[in-house]
Amino acid sequence: MHLSEKERTSLAELLTRTADNHALYAVLTVADGFSDISESADYSSQPGYRLIRVNHRLEEDRVKEFEIALLDDSQASIAYYAKINLLSIPEISSRLIAQHRVWRSASIRHSAALRDISRTVLFSYLVQDYDVLLAEDSITGDGRFYWSRQVSRAIELDLRVYDLTTQTIQAISTQQALNRVQDQAWSGVSPKIARALISTHPLHGN
Repeated sequence: MHLSEKERTSLAELLTRTADNHALYAVLTVADGFSDISESADYSSQPGYRLIRVNHRLEEDRVKEFEIALLDDSQASIAYYAKINLLSIPEISSRLIAQHRVWRSASIRHSAALRDISRTVLFSYLVQDYDVLLAEDSITGDGRFYWSRQVSRAIELDLRVYDLTTQTIQAISTQQALNRVQDQAWSGVSPKIARALISTHPLHGN
């Protein structure tokens, strides 16, 4: 479940470079397994944008993966991209677990289109079919801020949240509990990579 610095850097570089961003847009829009998920994800699209999913394009060696992207059709570019890897951990959950790497454009042009995009993708779409694994090392940019923001949002939405930072799985049901997890994970003495699992149902043994 760990993502290397090289993996995060390569994703950021690919999508930040204009030519490569346009090239990936072109690949995704003609790929087999392409579908527009704006309606099913309850995405309030801005004119010229589409929220899409592409299945199977990256699958190798029996690893189940798919991609979600917010397309800016007027500029043939990608404003948001998430690569989702589906994990099976039956001792924790009976559902597949969606781990994602995510990138979003820093361009002010996309500000309105990207508003609440993480909430849309994670909690209006992915969590309906999968448990969602959030890890601070899967984010390009400020991973700790993203992790804290999304876990706090999941608590607010009354979803079930579990701390996976250590070997002991504990529920995180309040903001105070989240604060304690952060303090322990990010202490200067022995910092850890914060991880949480978000679900609509109890995990095994909880």
